[in-house]
Amino acid sequence: MLNRGRIVALVLACLVVIGTLFQAYRFDERLKIEKTLEDTVTQQLNATDYALADVRQAQAAYVAAGQGSAFWMNHFDEALARVDGTLRERQQTTQSNGALPHYDAALEQLDALRTSDLRARNYIGGDQLLLASDVIFVESLEIIGRVSANVSAARDTEVFAARQAQITVTRYQQGLVAGGFLVTLMLAFLASRRPRSRAPVNAPVILDLAQQPAPPALAESREPLPALDEAADVCVDLARLLDGRDLPALLGRAADAIGAKGLVLWVVDESGQTLRASLAHGYPERMLARLGQLPVSGDNVTSLACRTLQPQLVQGATPDSSGALAVPLVSTTGCVGVLSAEVAGARTTDHQVSVARLIAAQLSAVIRPDAASAASVAAQ
Repeated sequence: MLNRGRIVALVLACLVVIGTLFQAYRFDERLKIEKTLEDTVTQQLNATDYALADVRQAQAAYVAAGQGSAFWMNHFDEALARVDGTLRERQQTTQSNGALPHYDAALEQLDALRTSDLRARNYIGGDQLLLASDVIFVESLEIIGRVSANVSAARDTEVFAARQAQITVTRYQQGLVAGGFLVTLMLAFLASRRPRSRAPVNAPVILDLAQQPAPPALAESREPLPALDEAADVCVDLARLLDGRDLPALLGRAADAIGAKGLVLWVVDESGQTLRASLAHGYPERMLARLGQLPVSGDNVTSLACRTLQPQLVQGATPDSSGALAVPLVSTTGCVGVLSAEVAGARTTDHQVSVARLIAAQLSAVIRPDAASAASVAAQ
């Protein structure tokens, strides 16, 4: 017959297994919720991008011959209402503090767009199509570009936060399963052991504490992550940028948020065929002059990022060497430039790439292609 100690150990082992399975199931359900949240955010903000394209198309049709401006004005109002509704819903339900400033900025720009559209409609009502065209194709187009950049930055921030939550839940789940497995093995081992004879009462057991091994130190295995709050602050300041002379300082803060040794801001010229080094952080001015220009068709990560509209990464060969990261600046008109970074070590993390994408998305709202001067900042 099993003694009482074995019975207790077996019962405890069964309870540990049941509890581990139940908690693992709860973690699975939490992962499904986080994944559903990520998909919902992505779908809603992708639909917002399409609605912004409808807003731009409808407003451009005000001054085109065809169905008449009244039809397109109604179409503009409907599309803008979809954009406003989605942004306000995300503003109220977002679980990412970093995304909230982007929603606030986008809604402010929508108010500016309504004011600009009203001015265009007044010009059309007065049969002043040339003035209406100036408002539509210059002022309103820049406002729509800033709204689109904030929507893109909010999407990247929310997706990043959702994936971080999924990683955290997965780590807890893995730790729970491993701990439950070890505890179950220990209890099973105790249940299988034969009882030992008791030592005589008058035979004390003396432990030499000096001979006991010290517990091993816990190694810090997690790698440092980029400062997401700092990146969010940089994006907010970029959205409020009024003076282009403030851009170099913001570029320095962006390098700290990404964890980069140096940054170079490349701007596409008006022909769309050449990238020019306009601003840099972490390098002397003479090096910026030597960088000069790169063809968009060139065989390098900066040109490839511009052509494909996707981030490009080259890992360093050794932990002491440097790698390269290039992230495109994408606006409603396509790629307007590239933010390239020199990163340390042989392993660049996905977090660095995500933070660089957030900052590049905001930069795309203030950078215009310009073949004659340094990077220009769009007037707010």
